[in-house]
Amino acid sequence: MRALVALLAFVVVAALNYLWWWYPNKPVEIAGWTTAPLQSVSFAPYRPGQSPLTRTFPTPDQIESDLKRLQGKVGAVRTYSAGENLETVPQRAGKYGLKVWHGAWLNNNEKENLEQINLLIDHANKYKDTVERVIVGNEVLLRKDLTANQLRRYIRQVKQRVSQPVTYADVWEFWLRNPQLADEVDFITIHILPYWEDEPIGLERKEADGKLAIEKHLVDIYKKVQARFPDKKIVIGETGWPSDGRMRSDARPGRVEQVKFFSIFRSAAEREKFDYNVIEAFDQYWKARQEGTVGAAWGLLDAQRDDKFELGKPVSAEPKWQLLFAVSTIVGALLLLAYVSLRRSSAWKGIIIFAAFAQIVATCYVQATWIDLSRAFYFERSVGVVFWALLLALFSYALLRGIADSLTGKMADPSLYGARVREAWHSWRELPRYRILQRADLLAQMLYLVLTVLCIFYLIVISIDWYDGVIRIGDWFRQIAIDGRYRDFPIWSFVIPSVVLMVWKTITILRSEPVSRDHRIAKALSFGRLLGYDGSRGFVRMDRRFSRFEPVLPEIFLAGMLIFWAIVMVVTEGAIKLHDGGSGGFVSADGGRWVIRTLFWNTQANWFAFLALLMAVPYLATIYVSIREPLAEPPPDSYTSKW
Repeated sequence: MRALVALLAFVVVAALNYLWWWYPNKPVEIAGWTTAPLQSVSFAPYRPGQSPLTRTFPTPDQIESDLKRLQGKVGAVRTYSAGENLETVPQRAGKYGLKVWHGAWLNNNEKENLEQINLLIDHANKYKDTVERVIVGNEVLLRKDLTANQLRRYIRQVKQRVSQPVTYADVWEFWLRNPQLADEVDFITIHILPYWEDEPIGLERKEADGKLAIEKHLVDIYKKVQARFPDKKIVIGETGWPSDGRMRSDARPGRVEQVKFFSIFRSAAEREKFDYNVIEAFDQYWKARQEGTVGAAWGLLDAQRDDKFELGKPVSAEPKWQLLFAVSTIVGALLLLAYVSLRRSSAWKGIIIFAAFAQIVATCYVQATWIDLSRAFYFERSVGVVFWALLLALFSYALLRGIADSLTGKMADPSLYGARVREAWHSWRELPRYRILQRADLLAQMLYLVLTVLCIFYLIVISIDWYDGVIRIGDWFRQIAIDGRYRDFPIWSFVIPSVVLMVWKTITILRSEPVSRDHRIAKALSFGRLLGYDGSRGFVRMDRRFSRFEPVLPEIFLAGMLIFWAIVMVVTEGAIKLHDGGSGGFVSADGGRWVIRTLFWNTQANWFAFLALLMAVPYLATIYVSIREPLAEPPPDSYTSKW
């Protein structure tokens, strides 16, 4: 009978697990997505392990292989540097029917700039059949590497020595701020990236007339620049959408979202006759060090040169969902098998409940680990994957061990539990280390404290932008900075210790008790009963103290930090910086105004804040129970008077 119940429970939870993975990842038809090739794509051929930061460059054969991979998908490629073996691009692009927008990378180093300029001129003259446009510098005004006057000098040098049209590329706003540069170029190249705008624009947002806000923005910006420079041809040098990473306002990255953007943009481009280049050909892992996950996920193809999607065909949000479903189902089945084998005293209800929680924990664990693993672009991130995998595995073990103990009545003596943080800490320190896995209650409490500190850390890092100069060690520079725009919301890393844990604790509240108890709900939610151990062996008892608040100062601090920084994060994610010259808001150092305009639009920020608030519940419940406890009686006079 037990085996049959376990089998039926497994079938049901496996079916629900399948729906969990299949439904959000089923192929999506994108309206207007056709097989027609894109006009041009940004071409940076760096592979995993290669980077201009470390001066490790792709070989000519690798570059040619990448050009071949783009054949039929685009009509041209845009380069950003004339060195680093990139002469191969204009040299061999013609073999695959590709034209080249060739560029020179400019910065604040005069020697390097002259080298780039000379190489650009040489390539443009040597490969006139493939180089159809020449781009002198990319976003140097945005980065403040050069002034407009310095940039003008480089543009004039190139124009005097090449026959192709010459331009400079930057974000559209910087052309409007430096209109004098228009006289130096043959056409104006602007970047329009709605995800990175001061006010990001989501793909689903609509205007009052029902039109998509992002399409209106693209067209309005193009026409705004065109109206400012009526005698110049306007070219969109960069536009695109990331396939992974964190939300900004209502702008959500994703594979499906990336294809939706390309479809929207290409429809507008055909209607308005845009001349354009999209960013970019391949995912660039090296960008993650500077721009986080989102910086490495703008490619049409991934870093391994596999298609993220095919032109004109449906796209899946997570193509490997079948593998993830299989792994999570197998893990859930093994956990259930272990429970049925080792807990023979469990009733059929216990088997069903444990099967459900085992699968939920397994699915959340696989989801969290996969997200970390798929974003491990460099060594430090790889170390982080291992750390989080071990941390969540230990906490999951403690949680499931606690559920099993509660379902079978094999709980530890409640008098041994750490009711408050300080008591738990002292209990853990006194416990022989070889027994830590046996004491799931203390293990869970200690890990919960670690997870709480990590949650607070992420809330702070995501919420603030902090710059404090640059360290120089020889020729090596290191900027001391925290920029919340580039930090992911680690939602799945905290689902098990917040949502799953709280669901189990809530279930324990619903169980019948032989006798009524004071503050039953608060005690069930408290830190002392973190794993939901319940009434059959009595509630956790708190030692009476002489002070109501002193024993729970750690709880007050941790709960306060979680709540405060969760609120700060949501508010900062709803703030945008305007440079329209208006009044109001908080004025920043660069003259922009911070205003709250998109509060609660970022659903990822909202979810992470919700998880942080859930993690504060055990501390708040403990504070409540502690201050409701009677104070300890003072000792008799004979104990306090002098001998």
